[in-house]
Amino acid sequence: MAARRKHSLSEVLGPLEAEIMDVVWDSGDVTVRDVHQALSANRPIAYTTVMTTLGRLADKGLLKRIEDQPAHHYTAVVSRDQYATSTVKSVVDWLFGHFPDPAVAYFIDRVEDQDEEVIDRLRQAIEERREQGSAD
Repeated sequence: MAARRKHSLSEVLGPLEAEIMDVVWDSGDVTVRDVHQALSANRPIAYTTVMTTLGRLADKGLLKRIEDQPAHHYTAVVSRDQYATSTVKSVVDWLFGHFPDPAVAYFIDRVEDQDEEVIDRLRQAIEERREQGSAD
């Protein structure tokens, strides 16, 4: 059996972190001021809150902080798609590691709610895995 990775649901970004990452992903290279201006267009938010959250995202390894300029610049370390894939994997691994029976039952229920194309892709993937397993 494969070793279980130690993940918790708290690793998923909070709402403000997700908003900030969206700004960074959309803009590329940003300063605290850039992000603050983008978020302030929709609601009031403190500059220091944005600055602190950018620092935390850098500490988590999602952003790279470039400190050799008058204002710190931030860039994403992972793409939006890479983050989404990683997050889904982490959450699913955690669920299957802690609650395997309910996780499988829910997954089956969700697949049944999808259109036939999704179910066909799942059947094909299962069949390919079985064929790979018997070939080993």
